[in-house]
Amino acid sequence: MIGDIATKGCQLKDPMDLFHSGQVVKICAPMVRYSKLAFRTLVRKYSCDLCYTPMIVAADFVRSAKARDSEFTTNKVGDHPLIVQFAAKEAQVLCDAARIVCPFADGIDLNCGCPQRWAMAEGYGACLINKPELVQDMVRHVRNQIDKPRFSVSIKIRIHEDLKTTVDLCQKAEATGVSWITVHGRSVEERHQPVHYDAIKIIKQSVSIPIVANGDIKTLRDAEKVHHLTGADG
Repeated sequence: MIGDIATKGCQLKDPMDLFHSGQVVKICAPMVRYSKLAFRTLVRKYSCDLCYTPMIVAADFVRSAKARDSEFTTNKVGDHPLIVQFAAKEAQVLCDAARIVCPFADGIDLNCGCPQRWAMAEGYGACLINKPELVQDMVRHVRNQIDKPRFSVSIKIRIHEDLKTTVDLCQKAEATGVSWITVHGRSVEERHQPVHYDAIKIIKQSVSIPIVANGDIKTLRDAEKVHHLTGADG
């Protein structure tokens, strides 16, 4: 049964159709060096509904043909639905990167959760959770300039120590037209501490768009457990 659902899901080209299917969406998170075409092709054979590319620095991607050739490969047949994840800090740069991948992918994701020092030092990743207006601006630019109505624009975040701040960020992103939000249930400082699934549940209850739970989900059983704990859509 799971295999049948996954097969049907992979035939859908609009990621939002997955979230409206009535099933928990099984997603392969963006993983550095791993989440390229060959790996995505493999996991799609094992009940994965939706795949991400590894995080790509949008500025390099826009500027360099070499970066585009090395960072992004796909195919027309089985690599859908596909989300391209970008690290960005400027709205127009993110929009330019989205325009390049738009003919080949089903959506983009803005990384607002990477806690690595280099990323935050450059203004990328998790530092963006403290810049909700910038996140809104980036989402708005892509929404306004990409002429593909069913092209998704999502964000991935970490949580704040004060969860009210995270809820505010998510509600502002929702108001700007973000398709869904992936929530890694740890703060920027937390690495191997237990995931705050209760925080994901509160965020899910605070918005109307789909919420994807992230953090220490390694098996299908984990995914089902976290779905029941949080109400998350994926």
